[in-house]
Formats: sequence, structure tokens, C-alpha cells
Amino acid sequence: MKDQDKTKEALINELRELRTQIKNVEASEIALKRAEAEIRQARSYAENIVETVREPLIVLDEDLKIVSVNRSFYQTFKVTPGKTLGRLVYDLGNRQWDIPGLRILLEEILPKHTNIDNFEVEHVFPTVGHKIMRLNARQIRQEGVIGRKMILLAAEDITRFKRLKRERKDLLSMFAHDMKNAVVASQGFLSRLISGKAGVLAKKQQTYLEIIQDELKRLSQFVADFLEFARLEAKEHKPLLAPCNIRAEIQKSVEAVALEAQKKKITMTIEPQEIMLPMINADAVKISRVLRNLLDNAIKYTDEGGAVAVNIADRGNEILVSFADTGRGIPEDQMRYIFDAFYRVNRDSKGSGLGLSIAKTIIEGHGGKLWAENAPVKGSIFSFALPKQ
Repeated sequence: MKDQDKTKEALINELRELRTQIKNVEASEIALKRAEAEIRQARSYAENIVETVREPLIVLDEDLKIVSVNRSFYQTFKVTPGKTLGRLVYDLGNRQWDIPGLRILLEEILPKHTNIDNFEVEHVFPTVGHKIMRLNARQIRQEGVIGRKMILLAAEDITRFKRLKRERKDLLSMFAHDMKNAVVASQGFLSRLISGKAGVLAKKQQTYLEIIQDELKRLSQFVADFLEFARLEAKEHKPLLAPCNIRAEIQKSVEAVALEAQKKKITMTIEPQEIMLPMINADAVKISRVLRNLLDNAIKYTDEGGAVAVNIADRGNEILVSFADTGRGIPEDQMRYIFDAFYRVNRDSKGSGLGLSIAKTIIEGHGGKLWAENAPVKGSIFSFALPKQ
């Protein structure tokens, strides 16, 4: 049908339809421009955030080539875009990133949806010298490019932190060892005086020397706790795992503190008494230290005539051990701090304030968990769970 043969009404309908199509096209163009503007704005927003991050950031494509880096990267490593962008990450500098362990982690991020957490690289970089970098990486998607996967790699310079930590550890260990030597020598001479080998002592002199001897014993224990804490904190002493009879270790520890409990008329029990527990893989010496520490604490903070109960349970994949006392309990506002090194709930109490921190470190080194809570009626309950394997 020719246009002249069309009715006026048909022509009007076609015109309306054409106008509708034009409006739809215009609306699509407006929506597209708005979307492009929003993407540019979002990208600019993200880039501005990235540029304010103090740690060097690297964006890698699927082939592990560098797409972009932030200003901090250039400033930290003193390199130019020409020597950075488009290069394979392993080819940077003098190939300081070409580490077998790092290669495996980076190449698994995209296909296996994994992350890199706190991977340390220690290297002499060609432009900035010796550095220790802590790397973290995550998969990201680039805005506006459908399906394009990227890797965001963050590099934190921890050289100064590591150096200070090492210097602190060396200084404190040297200080503690020197203190220990002086204490041991003093204890030796005191023992000779108290035994009368240097002459007869008056009663008052004997009393004073015994007080000094007791204080030196406390100081000696403090130094020993500090040295052990320093070693555990530095992860120098990993648990030597072997078959361990946890039930027998608990029994020995309870018997070891029995005399101290009797002095305060404290009742000691192990519940249930007839429970049979399987052998677990653990360091018996270190677990014994935890048991003694928790029992000593329970006795120390339980009033005369109170009770301390050791509860044992087999929970399938783990063994649960709890120490319930009828002592004064722990103030709720201090509960979160009790496992911190050098922290003491009662500031007047004797001790190093390291015992609970050492116990927690040992249990966590075994893959377990240690926690505390107040008993429903009176006292506190310290518990730890250890995996059987």
C-alpha cells in the first residue's frame, strides 16, 4: 500500500509509533550516558580512595601482569610507570617477587578463589635496599568490563616493625638472663647464711634472711615466667606432639598442689572420677604447665574452706577440661583482659601476671582454645578444649 493510499488514521498511528521509537532511543542514550557517568564517578571515587591508602597497592590481570599501581607503590619502591605497568609481576626489579611459594599462591587466586594472607617477602630491593614486605591479595572485578577478573595485591612494609621486635626480644632476653644469674648467685649465698655455714645467726636475723629468700624465689619465678613467655611469643618453642594421657596429667597436677590446698582447707575433686579418656596428641610438659597454672590460680583466689573441682569431658573431636572454684570471681569489666600479658585482676596479688598468657599461648599452639567465665553462683571457671589429633 502506498502512502497516498493509507488512511489518515493509519498515518497518524505510524507517526505515533515512530515518535515512541525515537523517545525510546533517546531514553536509552540518556540511560547509557548516565550509566557511563556513574561508572566514571565510581571509578574516580575508588581511585581516590586507593590513592589515599598508605600501603603500596598493585592490580594484576589474569596473566599476572600489572594493570595499575597507586602512588604509594611508586614512592615506596622508587620506580617509574615505564618500569612497572604492563610487566609480569615476577619481572619487577631484579625478580624479587619471583618466589616459588608466592607463585603458587598468586596463580591459585583466580581459578581456586583463594586469598593471600600475611605472606612475608624479605629481599634486597634494587632501589630501596633490604626490606621485609607483608603481602595480602584478593580477587576483584573491574568495573565496566563484564567477566574480567583482577587481583588486588597489597604490600605492607614491616621492616622497621620486625627490626624493633627483634631488638626488643634480644634486649629483654639479655636483661632477664642477667637478672636470673644475679638471683641464682644471691640465693646460693643466702642458703649458706641461713644454714649457719657463715656463723650463728640471731633469731631475728634468721627471720629476715628467710623473708629475703622467699622474695628471691618469687623474683626467680618471675624471671622464669618472662623467659618462657618471650620464647612462646617468638614461637621458638613449638609443642612436641606425642601420645599424651591427659587424665593421668590432671591427676599428677592435682596431687602436686594438694599440700597447698590443704593449708587453706580447700577441697579438691576430679569429676567424673571414673571417666576414661583416649590418648591425645599433645606436649605433656607444656600441658602440665597449663594444668598447674590453672590449679595454682584456682587455689590462690579461693578463700579458706572453699572448693576447686576439675571437670573432664570427652566431646567427640576434643577433650574439655574445666577448673571451677568458689573464689571471688572476675569483675565483668576486667574479663576481656585477664589473658593479656602482665595483667592482674587484683593489683595487690603476687605473681608475674604472665601465667594465664603463657597458658593461653600453649593451648592455642596445640590448636585448642582457653577461656574464662564467672560461675553462676560464686567463683570462676577456666576451661580449655584440646583436639584429640
